[in-house]
Amino acid sequence: MKKLFIILLACLTAVSAGQFSGKDYIRYALPEAAGTWEGYVVLGTGAALSGLAVFADKPVQEFMIKKTYLPHWLSAVTDSYVDHYWAFGVSALGALGKGRQTGDYGEAFRYWAAGNFGTVALTYALKYGVGRLRPDGQNRKSFPSGHASVAFATATMYQMWYGWKAGAPAYAFAMITAFQRLDDNQHWLSDVIMGAAIGIAVPYMLYKGEEKAKTDQGLIIPPLSISIPINLPVRQ
Repeated sequence: MKKLFIILLACLTAVSAGQFSGKDYIRYALPEAAGTWEGYVVLGTGAALSGLAVFADKPVQEFMIKKTYLPHWLSAVTDSYVDHYWAFGVSALGALGKGRQTGDYGEAFRYWAAGNFGTVALTYALKYGVGRLRPDGQNRKSFPSGHASVAFATATMYQMWYGWKAGAPAYAFAMITAFQRLDDNQHWLSDVIMGAAIGIAVPYMLYKGEEKAKTDQGLIIPPLSISIPINLPVRQ
């Protein structure tokens, strides 16, 4: 993941869009993103549900290890979706399409870089901070699920760019990816719930933050002009 961090950080710092320079993005858009309260509601709800799911973690894990529920091919695809970085390619295609649609590739790819980098950064900060043991005992990077967070981040970007026609199938695939982590005994239920919350909240906050910053800086709302007709008497 170190290479991924470097690549996404380079993209985030190098790309500038038409409305904002790199400095303006940091100055205006990121503070607005940090103040997007809906994202904190999603994160808080995810944390609460994840806390409640801790009590179901063991029974769910015991149920899941009884048999394999996903077909082998689908399990392999969803596992590779994140492990082999396919998800980042899928979201990059979304950015390419959005750039072609709006004529501003810089803004689309900056959002792609920021959304992915923010999601991965928060996910791994919690992984190393919490140090939870995986169900199979492989390592202590169980909480939250990186596969779930990245898959849901990709779905959220598509939903922000294109609406629910693209977002719904992307979220459906993200849910299958999260389920695969349970099916493969790599994560607890609470891990995938929190991963999903991160993947939804971070890209949402970044998208809404930039939209608010554009509005606040007068880049969307044109200046108001008022014309008042005045009739003055003319002296003969």
